[in-house]
Amino acid sequence: MPEMSLTQAITKRRTCRAFQDRPVPADKVDRLLWAAGGRTGQDGRRTAPSAHALYPLRMIVSAGRLVGRDPGVYAIGPDNSDFAPVASGDARPALQDAALEDQPWIGSAAGIITICADFAAAATAFADQPPYGARGERYVYIEAGAAAQNVLLQATADGLGCVLVAGFRDEATAQILDLQAPVAPVLHLCFGWPADA
Repeated sequence: MPEMSLTQAITKRRTCRAFQDRPVPADKVDRLLWAAGGRTGQDGRRTAPSAHALYPLRMIVSAGRLVGRDPGVYAIGPDNSDFAPVASGDARPALQDAALEDQPWIGSAAGIITICADFAAAATAFADQPPYGARGERYVYIEAGAAAQNVLLQATADGLGCVLVAGFRDEATAQILDLQAPVAPVLHLCFGWPADA
């Protein structure tokens, strides 16, 4: 497949809510994770901006049909290369049950990248900026949005479909993903091969 320009990826990006049963190769998953917040050089800079280079985001992958990965939940290391097992078994049905309203694409996606964040670290780092205690949280959401857009565009460039999901019960989702406070889920990026491809 010829490389797609950024303009083409922006133009072609569409929300995908129906996926094939086909597994997604590891190299495509790695590119999605790199797009979310991978390092871009030796100086520690990353693909998504972060206020004061705090980098409060954490990536969790719920694998269903990913080549080379057993179904389970994996914490992704800071270089987006380490897949540390968090829980075995397919978490997608439980994440679908934790969604607000009926969202079957959560359970049918090949995999889910959940962008999580350490909100306490962000609140502490920016406690002296008004509105006091809230500025850090605002920065987290801005950073998560930038990371999510990068993933959506990378998915498009790789011929994958992706849908951003923010409608879920936070506490139930955190429990499924074994998140420890103050880290909390921000959004899911459900991805796979589009059903209409």
